[in-house]
Amino acid sequence: MKSAKIISPRTIEVTEENIPAVGDDKVLVRLQRAALCGSDLPYFSNSFNPASYPFPAGYPGHECMGVVEESKSGFYRPGDRVMYYPPRLDAYKEYHVADPGRLQKLPANGDANILLMTQLLGAVSHCVFRLDSPYNKNVVVVGLGPVGLLFVSLLKNLSPLSVTAVDILDYRLDAARRMGADHLVNPSKTKAVKAIGEITSGNMADIVIDAYGQESSVINTCFEFARHNGQVAFFGICLEEAPRLNFNEFFRKELRMVASVGPDLSIDYPFALSMIERNAVDVSPLITHVMPFDDIQKAFDRAVSREDGVIKIVLEF
Repeated sequence: MKSAKIISPRTIEVTEENIPAVGDDKVLVRLQRAALCGSDLPYFSNSFNPASYPFPAGYPGHECMGVVEESKSGFYRPGDRVMYYPPRLDAYKEYHVADPGRLQKLPANGDANILLMTQLLGAVSHCVFRLDSPYNKNVVVVGLGPVGLLFVSLLKNLSPLSVTAVDILDYRLDAARRMGADHLVNPSKTKAVKAIGEITSGNMADIVIDAYGQESSVINTCFEFARHNGQVAFFGICLEEAPRLNFNEFFRKELRMVASVGPDLSIDYPFALSMIERNAVDVSPLITHVMPFDDIQKAFDRAVSREDGVIKIVLEF
């Protein structure tokens, strides 16, 4: 089977491994698709402690779907199409022995690339369920990668007063518009805090979602976007272990913070699949590139450099 491994910074190689044996009550899944996630990129692009390399085979992939090849579980049969959430985050491998509880059955028909987005939408849904109701409220989404775009689309289903999308890349702002954003703000071209104030008639945002993370400066900007007693949700993974937060801004505004990491597989994935099947959330603007799995090095290079209008890259086995 094909397997990819990050062996050093910015270097990933594809090798062949043996197909694993299926144990009792387990399911053998042959992957058809795996998608790059923004949280995967630092493992490829950053220089970790040299002792960290090489990373385990398949790591850190976690967005994948495929077909059941063999089943020793009564819940799934060979030929079933499934989404898989690997506990070891090793989706960049062709075959997996899965616990049935880590699988979500997918429709037999339908675009595999579209159905693959169930995993990411499920994670976003988990965060939205933790928020105050966005009904008739001003919402700001910061960072318009695939996660931010899904927040825009999902929140528009909940009748907010407005959804404002914030990003420094115009092509991602264009995608946000297609996915339902009411207002677009590019901080590299305008004073973002002033723009949010004008959009909200001076009230600032009721709910701010950080879909970027990575830098404390972005987190602090989210505090600035929020109104007094507003809510700030953090979905993006901050790369700083101890970020320098503007505590006084947070304190004086009496802000409320929500953190969200990972979905509830039994609740959020079925909900996300339903939203995609009913076209309540159109995920198609996310998928900008579909590439062969053997080109995973090129895929990571493209994703890190943000070239060619990349938003979401799907790999085909």
